[in-house]
Amino acid sequence: MKKLIIAVLTVLSIVSLGAVKDKAVPEMPDIQAQMEKADKIENYRAKKDVAWHKTEYNKVIKYLNKTKK
Repeated sequence: MKKLIIAVLTVLSIVSLGAVKDKAVPEMPDIQAQMEKADKIENYRAKKDVAWHKTEYNKVIKYLNKTKK
């Protein structure tokens, strides 16, 4: 019984390791979106000297830096 279980597990592991796996195609970064995000961050940094409270500014900058798009 023990040999049967080991044989079944061996066969299953061989089959699972031998299965063809699809390679994930890396997405091309959207240059336009990255440029817009960088512009948005730079425009917001330029507003730092306006009457905004510093903690609010830091919260929004942290959020802008975290978001992907």
